[in-house]
Amino acid sequence: MNNLMLTNVAPPKMNFTNKKSNKREFYNSALIVLSLISVIGLLSFSENANAAKDEKPAHLVSVETVKKEQVKPSIWLPANVISRKNAPISAEQTGQLLWIEDVGSQVEKGQLLAQIDDRHLKLQLAGQQAQVKQHQADVDYLTGQKARFLKLREKNNSAVSELERVNKDLTIAINEVVALNISVDQTLLALEKTTIKAPFSGNISQRFAHVGELISIGRPLVQLIDTKNLDIKIAAPISIAPFLQRGSKVMVKWNQTLLELPVRTWSQAGDQASRTFDVRLAADGIAMLAGTAVTVSLPKQTPREAILVPRDALMLRENETYVLTIDDDKQAQKVSVLIGQGVNSWVSVTGALSVNDSVVVRGGERLQSGEKVRFINDKKDAVIAKVN
Repeated sequence: MNNLMLTNVAPPKMNFTNKKSNKREFYNSALIVLSLISVIGLLSFSENANAAKDEKPAHLVSVETVKKEQVKPSIWLPANVISRKNAPISAEQTGQLLWIEDVGSQVEKGQLLAQIDDRHLKLQLAGQQAQVKQHQADVDYLTGQKARFLKLREKNNSAVSELERVNKDLTIAINEVVALNISVDQTLLALEKTTIKAPFSGNISQRFAHVGELISIGRPLVQLIDTKNLDIKIAAPISIAPFLQRGSKVMVKWNQTLLELPVRTWSQAGDQASRTFDVRLAADGIAMLAGTAVTVSLPKQTPREAILVPRDALMLRENETYVLTIDDDKQAQKVSVLIGQGVNSWVSVTGALSVNDSVVVRGGERLQSGEKVRFINDKKDAVIAKVN
């Protein structure tokens, strides 16, 4: 009985171990949730930072508007730069070569190119001059004799035959002096030709002889090229001859650069085998070497309407030529084009362009397709106004 009462009255025994386990699980769950939130936040922050880091600043550019005008359709032809004066300078006297100008030397007209030994000519000249003096003495003597015979003849103190003989001898002596003076002049000319001088200003491109060689008449010594007065020579189809105009300017592509050069002249006869004729463009003052390869745009048809872009908008690369247009999202887009005839500072092109398209004229050297651009004051119209 007492045992039962004690059992009923005693309070139930509490399970403290389960309570501690539940708290620990709760704290662990909370820590896991907080860790996940922190990781998600860090990942989001990293992505935003990387996105901000990868985003490139917009390129500052200037643009111009595509337009349409009448131009002459053209054909691109290969051409070569040549010198108007390109000649081998040869020797005109025989002798040992004493001195010659080096390859690559820039010389002026009249400047010494080579020197040939002239000692034998100087000795020859001295002998001829001595003969001239000897025969001149004979002329002086016979002239005096003729004067004396004339005075005697006036008084009939001399025979006519004597006067005639003296007159004949005097004429022969005078002619001998004249002949000897001609020989002296020829020797002086030969002496002058032992010094080979430049017939025009230019550059020594080749040397065909060396100091110490025995040079004969007509032997080439150096190749002299005029490096300032240049032409661009094109073998053009005869069919385009009616569309050429003397002095009209055409486009020349050289070393990733566009030049505008005038038509200087062209041949009035074509080659029957190739059906081409020579066309020459004036390239004076252009820093080109003779022998440089270029391409030239020549008119081939009557004028027609074409799309024009500024010359500064063209990006010339080794394998292609293109322009950069700006779309509505202010992104650059590359458009490949074919170049045609030039019209002042504009060039006709063929490609996926339309009138009023905006093309980059400055700031596009490092601009890639798809990159963002910005304009001065962030207003395209202000940029266009400033460019114009």
